[in-house]
Amino acid sequence: MEKMKYYDKEIYEKDKKIKTFFVILITFLIGLYVGLAIHYLELQEKDVKIREQYVEIDSLKETIHQYELEDLQDGR
Repeated sequence: MEKMKYYDKEIYEKDKKIKTFFVILITFLIGLYVGLAIHYLELQEKDVKIREQYVEIDSLKETIHQYELEDLQDGR
């Protein structure tokens, strides 16, 4: 006995729409993940730059303070 295959146009269209939906959903989720990962890496990079700038600012404040002390000692 040979198996008969029946094709229903309505079921085929629904199947096609479901597959399309999942392809779009998976593409969106991959794009979202990549975007969030890049955003996180950029935030880390900015955090490192900010910390370096704080160190530089503290160093400049210390240098200014030393110059002010030297000026006071010289009697200016």
